[in-house]
Amino acid sequence: MASNPPLQAIFGQGSSQTETQLIILKSDLVAPVELNPSYTFTPAADNTSESLFLALYMRAMRNQDQSPDSQLKLTPFEMTLDFSFSKYQRLYTSQLIVRVDDTLSLFPNPSSI
Repeated sequence: MASNPPLQAIFGQGSSQTETQLIILKSDLVAPVELNPSYTFTPAADNTSESLFLALYMRAMRNQDQSPDSQLKLTPFEMTLDFSFSKYQRLYTSQLIVRVDDTLSLFPNPSSI
């Protein structure tokens, strides 16, 4: 049987769920001080959707299940330089790898994990 980490391991100690809601505290998305390399996320009433998504992704990355039978894996970020809009920008890429026992679906089915 595939491993399935508890909700709080991925989303933080303040996370919970009901049939209709997933509750994630913004304070749980802040990187621990001792984390190296670290990142900055400051909870605010007006955080952008992209900053929230990235903070959640990075929290999941650092707390993901490392067991061999894990069905989800987030690869570490790789950084390259990209010249766009008349300036150089850092381009960070990471992969989400999903492993399911399904040979028919075109996309992974979250209910099958």
